[in-house]
Amino acid sequence: MQDETAGPAQLAARYVNYTSRHIFLTGKAGTGKTTFLRNLIAQTHKKAVVAAPTGIAAINAQGVTLHSLFQLPFGTYLPKQPNTETADLSANYHTPQSIVRHLNMNAAKRKVLTDMELLIIDEVSMLRADLLDAADMMLRYVRRNANSFGGVQVLFIGDLHQLPPVVKPTEWGLLGQFYKSVYFFDALALQQHPPVYIELKKIYRQADNTFINLLNNLRNNEVSPEDLALLDRYYRPDFRPSPDEKYITLTTHNNKADGLNKESLDSLGGRVFKYVAKVEDEFSDYAYPADYSLELKVGAQVMFIKNDPSGEQRFFNGKIATVTDLETDRIEVQADENGDKIVVEKYKWENFRYSPDKVSGEINEELIGTFTQYPLKLAWAITVHKSQGLTFDKAIIDIGSAFAPGQIYVALSRLRSLDGLILTSRLQGSGIRQDHNVSSYSRNKPVVKQLEAQMLAETEHYLRSYLLESFDLTPLDNYVYEHVHSYTKDISKSAKQKHARWAAELLKDLGGLKAHAVKFLQQIRRMTQAQSPDALAALLDRVKAAADYFTPRLSEFSARIFERIELVKQDKQVAAYLKELQEMEANFFEQVKRIKKAEALLRAMLNGDEFTKTHVNGLINTEERAIQMEKAGSAKGKPAKPKDKTDTKLQSLELFQQGKTVAEIAAERKMVVATIEGHLAHYVATQEINAEDIIGPKKLQKIVQAIKVLQTVNLTPIRTHLGNKFTFGEIKIGLAAYLADRD
Repeated sequence: MQDETAGPAQLAARYVNYTSRHIFLTGKAGTGKTTFLRNLIAQTHKKAVVAAPTGIAAINAQGVTLHSLFQLPFGTYLPKQPNTETADLSANYHTPQSIVRHLNMNAAKRKVLTDMELLIIDEVSMLRADLLDAADMMLRYVRRNANSFGGVQVLFIGDLHQLPPVVKPTEWGLLGQFYKSVYFFDALALQQHPPVYIELKKIYRQADNTFINLLNNLRNNEVSPEDLALLDRYYRPDFRPSPDEKYITLTTHNNKADGLNKESLDSLGGRVFKYVAKVEDEFSDYAYPADYSLELKVGAQVMFIKNDPSGEQRFFNGKIATVTDLETDRIEVQADENGDKIVVEKYKWENFRYSPDKVSGEINEELIGTFTQYPLKLAWAITVHKSQGLTFDKAIIDIGSAFAPGQIYVALSRLRSLDGLILTSRLQGSGIRQDHNVSSYSRNKPVVKQLEAQMLAETEHYLRSYLLESFDLTPLDNYVYEHVHSYTKDISKSAKQKHARWAAELLKDLGGLKAHAVKFLQQIRRMTQAQSPDALAALLDRVKAAADYFTPRLSEFSARIFERIELVKQDKQVAAYLKELQEMEANFFEQVKRIKKAEALLRAMLNGDEFTKTHVNGLINTEERAIQMEKAGSAKGKPAKPKDKTDTKLQSLELFQQGKTVAEIAAERKMVVATIEGHLAHYVATQEINAEDIIGPKKLQKIVQAIKVLQTVNLTPIRTHLGNKFTFGEIKIGLAAYLADRD
């Protein structure tokens, strides 16, 4: 982890990477929770998925919603049927039985859930206990694993002192039969497996100690008369800012904020310019991160809703600016009175889904849609709810005392200092108290020294469990057993029946290998109980010997399945059977990879080294594996060839050599830009064209530098490191140039 998130953040990363405990990572606004999340995703060796309770939170976290990940219906989730005599059944509710009964999950999504090792849930202040229990139920069901969350480790990230979950009175009438509160920590799934509570301490947003102490007292329900007197100094009920002061009003409801913005925009003279977002492929309108239709006039007060992606720090998320010039395809603003004017560029938000990588076996983010719009919105007013995550220099807080717990804290914590605060109503002590459930939960957090003391035992438990899982061939044996018993005896009804004897022989041979694995598992159990200083080194020697024994034998099973696939391809109407064989081979491959990872992880821990995603990617020869998979998936046992006489990549090359841009080629060929970038990357790799001519020298230099720093050729961590300014296609081109130069 980076220095700026040292201490508790490093401890949290160690708990994630070297234990199986659930973790709750929290911290005040501005303590670096988002930075931690991005760094962790780029580095963790575990197969991770990022999710959030709402669509916008999921887009901001570059993840998916919990509802889409687990195919959960909207509405209240109950762990069992409610008491119909006392409950108000007007609320829509679901039970495990009703969800499973209507579940229709495809194989790719099931594999994501079965392969997942780490589930990261962001913005957990808004996560309801019943939604979390529904996720727990789905993981146990799909993974056929009765452990907490089906054996998946869960990392919760968020600040419980910010916006709470939304629950209607009719819903609580049902939920109250099962839950102490609606907060995630009262989910039934966590009662026997509570998360480790780790809090980030250092604040990066505020530097004013007086303000920091006030915010701390608000969080801890310890607001003093002195605090109220301090806030009273900023009470100015009739305050009317001049336009050049750039104040934003934080209010309670959407209609009030929208009304203030519309009224202020209408008061300006001049023409209205409308900028409509471009939405491509899958992007739910519930998750739009900016206004679909943005209406502006010269002189309008706006704010940026993204940090400057160029890295030049000209603006930040929440920075107020004034529109100075508008054209149909151009917006110019000035953020500071004496500062430079900024020509705002459109920003592309991306919507992902997770899918299993057929080559590496890892879980990949798959881009399924984009939302492109100028990262601006009218900023005379905003609701406190929508201000979460933003930073303001000046704000008028118009909230009074009729407010949900935590929202006054959220409103005040948006500011850098008290110097920019204006209160239009007095805050009464009774109106700013936090929810007692949150306060009670927060008070029970352990100190860092306690957590560090637990680390050794937790790490030993994780290592032991991982080794046992890696060398346990029982699940693989059960899978092949079920496959063998899927053959029908009626040869006229099954194209695969003539391969039944081959499958039975495969199962028999696997049974012999499993017997050796059972003996080795007994050795692991015995050796992991030893407490001597040399125990870990002795265990590594034994694991290495076992890996050297099992890996080639399991790989031989893969080879036998690939050979059978080639034989099966000669028959007709065997597509379903081929898919079965490919899936079975993937299970053998995953077992081999797990054994290799177990040895590498143990070695890293013995040497005191960090074990990262880069090390995992180095465990297999991806190029060789890709060739195997392509051959297995093609119709005649050879890589499929285009039907057209002219290679489709060659057509893109010819258009590029005619001087056309990537966008122009994509438009002419009616393809997406990413496809054309992939075509050109091929010719960069063969050194027929220059990468600089496609993406420019600056972008190429940054991509190559990222590859060297991260020491990986995996697209996802490189993209995470570089940011959304770089597309996956551009990174492919840079990667092709880097590999070509190295050769």
